Amino acid sequence: MDSYLFLAQSTNLALDLFKFRPEGASFSNQYVAAAFIGVLLLGAAVGVYFLLRRRREYSDLSLQREEARLRLMMSELNLGDSEHELLIALAGDDHPSRLVPLIEFRSEFENALTEFRSENPSHPTIKRMSQLRQRLEFGFRNIRNPFTDTRMLAPGMKMRCRIRTPKRDIDFLTSLLGLNENNFIIRPPIAKGKPVEMARFHELHFRISRENDAEYEFISRVSGQLPEGNRAVVMEHTKDISRMLFRNAERVETTIPVQLYVIRQEFTSDRAVAHLKAMDSQYVFEGEIKDLSIGGALVRAKKQETRLNDGDVVVFQLPESQIKDDLVSQVVGIFEGEGGSPHMHMQFLGMKELNRLKLSKYLEILRENAVTSSEYGEPTAPGAS
Repeated sequence: MDSYLFLAQSTNLALDLFKFRPEGASFSNQYVAAAFIGVLLLGAAVGVYFLLRRRREYSDLSLQREEARLRLMMSELNLGDSEHELLIALAGDDHPSRLVPLIEFRSEFENALTEFRSENPSHPTIKRMSQLRQRLEFGFRNIRNPFTDTRMLAPGMKMRCRIRTPKRDIDFLTSLLGLNENNFIIRPPIAKGKPVEMARFHELHFRISRENDAEYEFISRVSGQLPEGNRAVVMEHTKDISRMLFRNAERVETTIPVQLYVIRQEFTSDRAVAHLKAMDSQYVFEGEIKDLSIGGALVRAKKQETRLNDGDVVVFQLPESQIKDDLVSQVVGIFEGEGGSPHMHMQFLGMKELNRLKLSKYLEILRENAVTSSEYGEPTAPGAS
């Protein structure tokens, strides 16, 4: 019995010797470590909470700023709920950060609209996008926008149209009756009191001018013609548009005597220059038109004229062209010509499309006369009276 107890005690002693105990470890140290870890976890949780809260506050503040900016931009452009709905449909989101770029940048608007048009060709809002483009001032009349797409045009605008036929070209003035993102419609010419049948033509050539900018030319395909009413012609949109600077327009040499009414620059600062008349002038002198183009003229003063300055407005008439209105131009350059007489480069201002069409036809007549005179060996003096 004693030997058995001794053996049991020896076994327990051996087991106690093989147990692993960290040197110096105690229950109190383990408690402190656990508490420290708990404090770290609590601190981390508090830190994450405040970080997320700060991010949320920053996000809310950013959203408020975007909303305020959106309201300001819509107020400046006088946009309402209807335009707001169109912008949301275009962006696919009502977040201000998605809407503001569409209002601020034409490229963002057009890219979004092109994508929307390709993905939703039959969406009812597409019919209203042309109006939205004009409301956002992304249309043709805003000269800050390069004219790169006929979708920028607006109803009521006048354009010169040319029909090319094997025998001769036919020019007429037309107006834009309406447009959407797929087509635009124009008024056809009238012959013998009836609208001309236009569906037989494949394409039409157009020219349109933008004040203080340039003249633009493009070709559009004919999609069809409405069967009733004014028989409007349906045209396809195009982005193939050429810009022709007025000052680089083809010039025709002339010797046309003209009376010029001068309005000094200091008297035009607070008035619409294009609406000035001969009666507004401060003085008048005799001159001669040396060359003429769709964009302006070169005029020689018949006497020594020292009162003219760059920027002065010159008003004159050109009855030979069938233009009844006064032609308003601005002096853009003065130089001394032969005999010491001053020569003035003048650029037309605010010319109506009908008058521009008449001037274009008159220039063609002058060119034909010049060619005819040259062929018969006669002096070339088209337009001389």
